[in-house]
Amino acid sequence: MAGFGGAVKLTGESEYRKALKNITQNLKEVASEMKLVSAQYSKNDTSTEALSAKSDVLSKKLEQQKNKVETLKKQYADMSTEYDENTQKHSALSKQYVEESNKLADLEKTLGTTSDEYKAQADVVADLQTELEKSTKAQESNTKTMSDMRIQLNNAETDLAKTSNELEALAKQMDD
Repeated sequence: MAGFGGAVKLTGESEYRKALKNITQNLKEVASEMKLVSAQYSKNDTSTEALSAKSDVLSKKLEQQKNKVETLKKQYADMSTEYDENTQKHSALSKQYVEESNKLADLEKTLGTTSDEYKAQADVVADLQTELEKSTKAQESNTKTMSDMRIQLNNAETDLAKTSNELEALAKQMDD
């Protein structure tokens, strides 16, 4: 029998989630700093002091967003590799299940369903079917996890681009 097992959960996910949680918390802090800076200066205040304070906060935010994007990219790459390996294992398990099911059908034709060989093969097929069902559920879960991560990465890159554009606009404003 395969010994594959149905638990093909992506590893390393919890470490990345912890790192992302820390980065997200840091981004919340920076956002609160931006609110403070905005509250301290009027909305139309274009003094060097106000622009400089906004620039400092945006720079911090940009740095945190870069960290988040890099963490997500590394996580996505690592998990993608693992996902591909799990997909290959799942395919091998599916192939083995089909082969063992075919053997069972052959035994039924030649020896009947009451033979010891048939019963032993039926047990093998039943075990493989259980493993295949677990593997299929894990594969579906992993597919969703990868999709969610890709969405998270896209959103993080969008936020990074927005902050970068804000910082560039602020730099032009400071130059003026």
